[in-house]
Amino acid sequence: MTTWFRGQNQLWVEGEPDRLFDWISDRDADWVKEERDRWIRIREQQRERGIRPVKGETRIRVCREKKDGVGIQMRVVVHQRQLYGLSGRLYEQEEINGYDLDLIEGEDGWAITGCRQVEKMDTGSDQGWTYYQSPDKGEVAGSGYNRLQAVQYAETWWNGSNPRYQKFEDNCTNYISQCIHAGGIPMDYSSRRDRGWWYRGGWENWSYSWAVAHALQGYLSGGGIMKARSVGSPQDLQPGDIICYDFDGNGRWEHNTIVTALDASGMPLVNAHTVNSRRRYWDYRDSHAWTPRCKYRYYHLEG
Repeated sequence: MTTWFRGQNQLWVEGEPDRLFDWISDRDADWVKEERDRWIRIREQQRERGIRPVKGETRIRVCREKKDGVGIQMRVVVHQRQLYGLSGRLYEQEEINGYDLDLIEGEDGWAITGCRQVEKMDTGSDQGWTYYQSPDKGEVAGSGYNRLQAVQYAETWWNGSNPRYQKFEDNCTNYISQCIHAGGIPMDYSSRRDRGWWYRGGWENWSYSWAVAHALQGYLSGGGIMKARSVGSPQDLQPGDIICYDFDGNGRWEHNTIVTALDASGMPLVNAHTVNSRRRYWDYRDSHAWTPRCKYRYYHLEG
């Protein structure tokens, strides 16, 4: 199991995807094809960006282990950090995933018979303190959008949950809303959950736009209290702006990220939750959720 994930470090730097599957018992399984296709996309992305992969690091934490008559079932958290060069500068990106693994022992040692991403697994670190505290209502009224503060918040909590807010199983939009609010955008309160953009705490005491990806995209498309403006290209975005994703291209917006940096080509690097990610390349082709039908919307916040 450790060899499988650490083999991805070497694959990030060099080599072709097929070398990763030496520890797999059935190379024709659907999950193997999907993983091979994902690594082909990663290779294509590297070439298109013109990056120079430098190093990959992996930390693995076993959360659960169950033995049966012929093998072992394991649930693990995998933290991957990757370094690369672009135009003479060094960049890093991080991603934390949960997986369920099936392993079986044979004559040549252990082999993986199944590997499934657990999309909504809680992989965040326990974080009871921070130098940053999100603003109270009276501290943000009329202050405009402070992009630096939004990015600082996104960096502080990319792999943790602020205890001042409820934590959701699918936490991507809740996290993005917190980042925007931390940047000085006041809440847009309403007595109805399908109106405005707000969070009062407690069970279901928040607007859909605060915590549901499709609803936030709809709110941004109308401008909202953020004075969001749709732009035509990711290169039109700045740190603190938002990207929305419709992975299946069916009109249902499923994910949101916040721009936290730009690379040397002016392309956004983003932070996100659910699959906790830091400084990830904006197009998400390295994601298990991505499909060739994926659609994007880019929002510049003027606040």
